[in-house]
Amino acid sequence: MDNTFDTSEQIPLEDFKKQMNVDFDDDDEYIAMLGKTAFTSIVNRTRRTVAELKVLGRGTFPEELKLATLQLAAHWYRVRENVSSASQSVVPYTLDYLIKPYTRLGA
Repeated sequence: MDNTFDTSEQIPLEDFKKQMNVDFDDDDEYIAMLGKTAFTSIVNRTRRTVAELKVLGRGTFPEELKLATLQLAAHWYRVRENVSSASQSVVPYTLDYLIKPYTRLGA
């Protein structure tokens, strides 16, 4: 499956920073990495290519998947470890709700 893409073509860095309530530039490189990783994770979860998803989105990357990507990256920005001894945090069910309609079923 070819999932090559330019993250900034789909979701600009400024959108990630807005979602994270970040108004400084110190973490831009880290946020860009989280954005690219979240985007790849969301696309892989659908079992489709970016091109297929754009067809389903009528020529653009679907808004639901953009929101899921923003939410996932923001979650990773706030929670930087898998598990904390103070509290455990799970990625919200909302992500599954946003991604499921675009997920290819079967092989």
